Amino acid sequence: MFSLIDTPWLPVVGADGHRTRIALRQLVDDHVIDLACPRPDLQGAAWQLLIGLLQTAYSPPDDQSWEDIWHRGLDKGWAKALTPLAPALWFGAKKPSFMQYREGLKGKARPIADLLVNASGDQSLTFNRQHVLTHDPVEMICPHCAVLALYARQSHAPSGCRSVHASAPAAMTTLLTLQDHRQPLWRKLWANVIPGVHGHCVSEVFPWLASSGLHDESVTPESTAPLQSFWEMPLRIALDFAHTQTGHCDLCGETSEHLLTHFHGDVHAVRHEHRGHPLTPYRQSTRDGPLLPVAGQLQGLAYREWPGLVLGEQGDDYHTLPARAVQLNYQREPLRRKVGLWCFGYDMAEGKGGWYEHHIPTWGDVTPAIRNYLPLAVQMADDAQSLLRQSVHAAGVGADKHCSTIDVTFWQETEQFFKRLYDAIAGGMSVAEALKAWQNQLYLYLIGTFDRLTFGNPDLRCDLSLAATARSNMVNRFFSQKTAVQLEKIQSQEALAVVNS
Repeated sequence: MFSLIDTPWLPVVGADGHRTRIALRQLVDDHVIDLACPRPDLQGAAWQLLIGLLQTAYSPPDDQSWEDIWHRGLDKGWAKALTPLAPALWFGAKKPSFMQYREGLKGKARPIADLLVNASGDQSLTFNRQHVLTHDPVEMICPHCAVLALYARQSHAPSGCRSVHASAPAAMTTLLTLQDHRQPLWRKLWANVIPGVHGHCVSEVFPWLASSGLHDESVTPESTAPLQSFWEMPLRIALDFAHTQTGHCDLCGETSEHLLTHFHGDVHAVRHEHRGHPLTPYRQSTRDGPLLPVAGQLQGLAYREWPGLVLGEQGDDYHTLPARAVQLNYQREPLRRKVGLWCFGYDMAEGKGGWYEHHIPTWGDVTPAIRNYLPLAVQMADDAQSLLRQSVHAAGVGADKHCSTIDVTFWQETEQFFKRLYDAIAGGMSVAEALKAWQNQLYLYLIGTFDRLTFGNPDLRCDLSLAATARSNMVNRFFSQKTAVQLEKIQSQEALAVVNS
């Protein structure tokens, strides 16, 4: 057994680039600037774990207290706040043990690799272009890495999952990240802590403390404390500490005399009904549907997703709610114009585990014009992309082959123009003028891309008259779409306002 509070187990990097391990008490050290976990999914899990611990042990009671701590640091109060939570922060064979099912689990032991999403077998975990995962087999991991692997598995388990191999959509996590990477780690974490009440060392917060285990098939918001969203245990898992080995950890490479090789997992998992995780964005149908966590994807987050994740967005069919921590914190004075948004999680589509990470901008100046008209700009782009797809198909050039490419490249190649649009509106340009320039950029992109995929592609054989008709129809439809009519109204209103001024 070891204490997460007092034992140096957490891999970090200092301002001088030196890597070491610290105990949770040492989080106050200003020289520690980042985590240094051996896999990107464990890195994301470690951020969530620490934010959850700050939120549970050290929640500021109000906005002023939040700013006071931001400026003065965690100080000695951090260690004092951790002490009452000590019984929940032990890890090892003796129960209760951090994030593990308290009672014995029956059934055949599973290899430890199964604790990591798709780390074994033919379906290796894939990462987006920012990360590469080695294909070395994972057969033994040290207890320090096991803490993070266990937390990653539990915290990213899909909502309502029924087993350790569940393939339902997993929720996205969005964190505010400081642009100044030299800032201490605790301050980077604090950017995602919101005012609230402290948590107590009880099973309603830390479910592994429950004396009789987790027998309920469903956990509801009414049966738990709000802070349990950071410590949920949807999967019944117990690590096998009775059969350990000596050697090198297959994740971090360090030597250990207690390498874990197996765990027990009950396929009858606990279904959690979401109360709303502070670090997760949600979508809700405009027809009073349930609140559903936003799920990410390996392909990326196009700029059409940005307003919803940062500002919130009211659409015709659903509205998007930013993560509460993002919504409450990103416009705080110490953070304004100094943060971006880090979005990550598992993409479990088709039973294949993939880890995605995307960094998107936030907006320092959220004027009424930005809040009111940026969603219209996104809708204009959405309409343009759909129109391009339909027009290429109508041209009869084997659109099925090109549609997936159109879907991806459109958002990538027009992103620069979207950023210019924001800069123009934030810089004081009239909304009508900025949106008209945006419309022109979209129009030129549509014409250029359509021509390249049809008339300009020597490998494609198509009816040129059919393609010409499709092009003409595309142009006519582009300027008659609902969003184009809305833009004309905005132009008329601004012109009238100028005349009357």
